[in-house]
Amino acid sequence: MEGDSRTHPAAAAALAIGNGLAATASLLFGSLAHAGQVLPPLEVTSPRIEVPWVQTPAGIGAVSTTVLQGDPQLALDEALVRVPGVYAQNRYNLNQGLRLSIRGFGSRASFGVRGIRVLLDDVPLTMPDGQTDLDALDLALLDRVEVLRGPTSALYGNGAGGVVGLQTRAIPERRYGRVDLAGGELGDRRWRIEAGGIGERFSGLGAIARRSLDGHRTNMAADSTIGSGRLRASVAGGTLDLSINTLDIDALDPGGLTLAEAQADTSAAHPGAVRFAVGERIEHQRLAARWSQSLGADTDLHLRGWAGEREFANRLPFSGGGQTVFDRRFGGLGAQMSHRFETAGLAHTLSVGSDLEAQRDARARFDNADGGVRGAQTLDQDERARGLGIYLVDQVALGGPWVAALGLRHDRIRLEVDDDFMDDGDDSGTRDFSETSINLGIGRRLGSSALLFARYGTGFETPTNNELANPDGGGFNPDLESAAARNTEIGLKLDRAALRLELVAYRVRNDDELVRYELDDQPGRSFYRNAGSTERDGIELSVAWQALPSLNLYGVYSFNDYRYGDHAPDEDDHGGKTLPGIPRQQLFVEAAWAPQPHWLARLQAVALDRVYADDANSAHVAGYVVANARLSWEGEVAGARVQPWLALNNLFDIDYTDNLRVNAAFGRYYEPAAGRVIIGGVSVAF
Repeated sequence: MEGDSRTHPAAAAALAIGNGLAATASLLFGSLAHAGQVLPPLEVTSPRIEVPWVQTPAGIGAVSTTVLQGDPQLALDEALVRVPGVYAQNRYNLNQGLRLSIRGFGSRASFGVRGIRVLLDDVPLTMPDGQTDLDALDLALLDRVEVLRGPTSALYGNGAGGVVGLQTRAIPERRYGRVDLAGGELGDRRWRIEAGGIGERFSGLGAIARRSLDGHRTNMAADSTIGSGRLRASVAGGTLDLSINTLDIDALDPGGLTLAEAQADTSAAHPGAVRFAVGERIEHQRLAARWSQSLGADTDLHLRGWAGEREFANRLPFSGGGQTVFDRRFGGLGAQMSHRFETAGLAHTLSVGSDLEAQRDARARFDNADGGVRGAQTLDQDERARGLGIYLVDQVALGGPWVAALGLRHDRIRLEVDDDFMDDGDDSGTRDFSETSINLGIGRRLGSSALLFARYGTGFETPTNNELANPDGGGFNPDLESAAARNTEIGLKLDRAALRLELVAYRVRNDDELVRYELDDQPGRSFYRNAGSTERDGIELSVAWQALPSLNLYGVYSFNDYRYGDHAPDEDDHGGKTLPGIPRQQLFVEAAWAPQPHWLARLQAVALDRVYADDANSAHVAGYVVANARLSWEGEVAGARVQPWLALNNLFDIDYTDNLRVNAAFGRYYEPAAGRVIIGGVSVAF
């Protein structure tokens, strides 16, 4: 810890608790060997090297979608709620999309994901400038979700919060078809068709998913169509995997409310959202390719490439420059070689690689009129982002019970803007960022099923192109810098037949924190500034336990003590204040009961502490507890595999805030959540 040789209290507590839990677990659960079929050994790939979870000296959460049977597949948070340190908002507003944060990174985003790298089948979903949208994901194809928490720039570059790795299902080695139907309250109507086949030299699958939603608030309707496809073939002595994702979505946005408006009517919309028909239209296509080949028994080569286009248009709740359109082209190339060898009695798994990425946005703004009618143009500029990263990762068996993980990476990122709107002068400009990141982890195995570890890592996050928007006009904000994080953590992992446990204590110091704010004359549009330093201390605990052959119990707890250190906004000094947008405590518990082979009933609860809405901590939302229930059946009917399910969200119909707009103008922080929602569906595979 910086400037202090004493053990941090959270770290000392975690170490003491961890040793106690390991000893207790060994005594209590050592006899439950029959549970091995439910909690099999877990492999992870997010550290760039495939390695057993229990041998990885880092905080990593992994969720298999097999434990999500009966979930309504509304958003990715249904899986991520099972990972400590992760906070997700905005399940129902398809205009804003799911907002994620890991250890507080990403909470500044007004929509989508910032400060976190997201991969789909080992290919980046995150754009070269650091922003990620999750709206083109077909959740029914997901097989696994991994979350590597803490600064991981030594592995993946621009992203101080961590990495979310999404893995889709393997392509079946037979012909098949599948139909999914779902519907429920809030006007939620969905259908989905999937088919797959296999030939002599290739196999593949394709799916199309359609959803329409009226929503629980005025001006919230949405329609989306997602297309997905995969093709796998043997090419040039290796395996080629192609994938395509498409999205067509039209979604309205009810906007944020003041506290008085939210208390008076939780179904209301921001008056400006109705007046200006606030919403967005997106068309998105992405093609990715991976090729892998073994170069002998100890060496593997992986190549990847991706390219895509995203056309975007939105309407915000004000007139001057209230409409934005852009045409984005993006793509990248990556190469990685892994080699296993021994030297001086140490076993290494060494990977070296490089990533090259590029993005170009042709962005324009127009005035907005009542009803969302487009007016005069106010901005016309090309924005470019280019990144090059070179990295080295090594997993080392040090001999005896010791293991180590090392990572080193250097990134160069350039952001450029060419101003073509000369009515207010030439605001063209360039921003260059050069960053070197490290990751150092060491672990000591406690027998064959436990690991005590410590890790230090650095990370960085640049402002995205849209976050560099200049509040004084066109071009880039000349005063905005990238943020730099330093993460220290210690932890304990236990992976036995009937019990999987992870306990981590961490401290993160982040300099030049990126903070969102709004201007009174442009409500709903986000601008950003550097707010000095922040200090983040926390404890993360996750437990999965097969208590009985028919009963699985899950628990996840996070304690988040996040606060400003030296604060340097434009006006007030908020040093010592709690970071807004993140609850101090989070808890998830679930009991999954399978009384008969075909039935599964699940009852879960999510509890959150209060959350501040602004840097001054002058407004907050109270803590709450939400209960959910799931019931599903799976079996054969007339030769087809049938899975009907029923889901109840917010079982006791409580009022709470689903999305908090941090530092919003005029105190419009609050987006009320839906009340009790019942959704049901059926999946038929043949």
